[in-house]
Amino acid sequence: MTPPRPNPSACANAPGDVSAPAPPSPPRSGIARSRLAEQNRTAIVTGILCIVLIIALMQLWLLTATMNAFLGGDHAVAWPALGASLVCLVLNLGLLRYLYLLERPR
Repeated sequence: MTPPRPNPSACANAPGDVSAPAPPSPPRSGIARSRLAEQNRTAIVTGILCIVLIIALMQLWLLTATMNAFLGGDHAVAWPALGASLVCLVLNLGLLRYLYLLERPR
């Protein structure tokens, strides 16, 4: 004969029960919410910095390739490279504006 199995819903909150931890409750205090918002902001800023780094590396590569072609006698490359570099500049300025909007107090 096997012993009866306990009801899991009755034992989940029993004192001294370490086998079933209670699920985490959502943050209720203003301090916990601000810490969560700060963590989200930190993740967003880190992502933006990674994108800016990639764009800056693209611009350096673009400058190197353009100078190489220009000094090699291919003058038709300069204007499209200028356009691509301006697009990179606009992207970086847009990300900078987003950072300023993100840091503005609400």
